[in-house]
Order: sequence, then structure tokens, then C-alpha cells
Amino acid sequence: MALFRQRLYKPDESTANRKTDRRTQTVVARRTHLQRPQPRQRPHGQLYPKTAHPLLRSCGPNNTGKTWTMYSLFYSYQWLRGLAKETKEKNKDFPSLTKFNQIVSNTLSELFNTSAEELKDARFELDARSWQTVTAPENLPDVFLMPAERNGLHLFFRELSTRRTALLHHASKEKIDVTELLRDVIRSRYAIPIARYINWLNMLLETQKSKSKDFHCFAEELKKELASGAYKVDRDGNIKFKPYQTKRDGKTTPTMGLHLTSSTVKSLFGLWLYLEHQARKGSILMIDEPELNIHPENQRKIARLFARLVNNGLNIVISTHSDYIVREINSLIMLSQDANEHLRKKHKYKDDEILKPKQVGAYLFDNHIIKSFSITRDDGIHATTFDDVIEDLNNVNNDIFYTLQEQKTPTAND
Repeated sequence: MALFRQRLYKPDESTANRKTDRRTQTVVARRTHLQRPQPRQRPHGQLYPKTAHPLLRSCGPNNTGKTWTMYSLFYSYQWLRGLAKETKEKNKDFPSLTKFNQIVSNTLSELFNTSAEELKDARFELDARSWQTVTAPENLPDVFLMPAERNGLHLFFRELSTRRTALLHHASKEKIDVTELLRDVIRSRYAIPIARYINWLNMLLETQKSKSKDFHCFAEELKKELASGAYKVDRDGNIKFKPYQTKRDGKTTPTMGLHLTSSTVKSLFGLWLYLEHQARKGSILMIDEPELNIHPENQRKIARLFARLVNNGLNIVISTHSDYIVREINSLIMLSQDANEHLRKKHKYKDDEILKPKQVGAYLFDNHIIKSFSITRDDGIHATTFDDVIEDLNNVNNDIFYTLQEQKTPTAND
């Protein structure tokens, strides 16, 4: 969604007369002056039931609906799979597009675990073009969503288990209302994607019985390149981590509980578990803010890992505020041009990290509108959501620096 080019910082007019930029090697994002096609726009809610691109990413200011859209997309898939199963078992016709939109719209309060009154004006609208992609609902891929709250969930999933919480709450009362107890045990206290993730973590022992033959190698790569250690779930379902590095005295670092590890290690646990035990070719992985707690260098590695996963059959949907991820994806797209073998070797890119423009979809959320942009091999994705902020930051920073330096410069009368 953005065109990022590495170039020297060019001061704006207010600093143009100053002799030099104090950070002559500053890398900034600059807008291009090339003519570009106007983006298509559509209101929130018109979502694709099947990703039009293997790698789908959205970005934009805070509180613009990115998480709600991802949750709604996830929810629509659950409904499609459920309706497909019901129609097959009962030999019924699959609902029409109008009926499907009505079903999802009428149950959005269940998705977000809030009152129907609070979402009375909300609606879910799938357009006809998207509906045509659902040719065989019973064959829709599995969908897995990793919420932005995952760091805390990885530590407190037992305490947050809806059934356990409800039982403990009622057990503390002098008189137990059985009807109220059953209702609370069945009902989740979280939005559906978060509740599903908590339940998934509470099934660790069951989950690790299966292995992902398709993506095991990428789980190993994540441990080596990003986490720098090995995850393990013991027989009691406790999450452990063994760092690869040694201590100052040369001895190996002992295995420790996840609560003692860095925020990066905590953040990556869910992705490792999914790739190691659950991911299958054709599945859809949704990640809200994959850059959480991750150093910029590793954010670039995450982007390259996503590209390899996509090229090996996994569909990925991300929502991000990371310009590092955006810029790295753009580099991978630009390297898809012919006769660039020397650039791949020079910057040490692998062949399965390269992305073609048609593999990537990009959306900007802003001012109640979702904008989709064209993507080309020449410059990748163009968006100004990061460019403007970076440019303004550099202008302000340099103006402050130069103004203070000029105030310190002695005059001829001093």
C-alpha cells in the first residue's frame, strides 16, 4: 500500500537553505509523482468470503475498523462452513446471498459479545461478485485468527477459560443458581475470535498430537530466526521455552516458563504452535498486528516468512501498523521483475520469498472508507498512511535541530 524508496532526506522549504542535513544517511519514505490509478472505494462491510489474494493486508489509523473487519471476515467463514454442513445433512438448498447477509447481520452482536441494541445499525453486506467465489461452501478452507491480545492470552489462558471462570465465580457464592450457572458456563465473555483462541490454548495437549507436515520447516525457522529458542508444552499443558544462546560462563541457558521470557517470545508462541501442529495448505491464517513486540529487523523477517508461507500454499490476512513490514513486502514484489537475479543474491533473498503483484491485496482504512490500491512490479503498493507521518517527523526533527544549532552559533559581536 505504500511506495517506499531509500534515499537521502530532502529538507522541506523551511530548511532548504541550510547547508546540510545532520543525518545524511537518514532513510525516509517519500511520495512518488507518478500517475497512479484511482483506488476503488467501498463502505465497511462489503467483505470477500474468500481471499482474492493469498496475502491480504490492511493498514490505517487507529479506530478505523480494521479489527472489526477481520473479525467479521472470520465470522462469515464460520457461518459459511456451518450452513454448508447443515444443508448437506438436511438436504436443503444453500441460502441466497440476501439471506446470508441477513443471517450474519442479525447475529453480529454474538460475534462481538455485546447487546443487539448497541449494534442495531450495523450490517454485513457481501456483494454479488464476492458471492460468486463461494462455488463449493463445503470445501471452504479452515480459518484461524490470532488476536492482538495474544500475548496476555498465552500467559493467562487457563484463568480466562470461560467455563473455568464461570465455575469459580459461582462457587464463591453462598447460594448457587443452577440456571444462571449453566448460562454462564455456556456463554463466552469475549468476542468470538478471542474466545476461540482461548479455547484453542486450553487444548494444547490435544493440539500437539497432530503435526503439520506442510509447514513444520517454517515452524523450525521461526524458532531459529525469530524466537532464538525452542518451545515445548509439557505433559501438564505448561508452556516452556529453551533459549539457544549460552550464558556468560559458557553454560547453556536453562528451560524456563513462558512467563519468564521476553515479550517477543510470548508473542510468537501462537504462530509457532499453529505452524507446527495445525497449518495445512489452503488454510487461512489471520493475524492482527503481527509486529507486536518485535524488533524492526525481525519485522522484516516476519514479512519474508509470510511470503514463503504464501508461496507454499497458506493464505494470510494481516492488519498492521508496521512500515517495516510494508516496505519489506514492497521489496519482495519489486524483485518479481525479470532479470533481477543479481539483486536477489546481493540482498540475500530466497526464490520462494518473492511475491508477484497478483498475490497481494492491500487496503487502506480511513474516514469510514476502505480503499483498495493497484499493485505493480515497479514499486509494489502505494499508500501514504506511513509516508506522511515519517516525512512530517523528519521535517519537525530537523527544524528543531537546525533552529537550536543556529541559536548556539556565536555572532560577530560575541
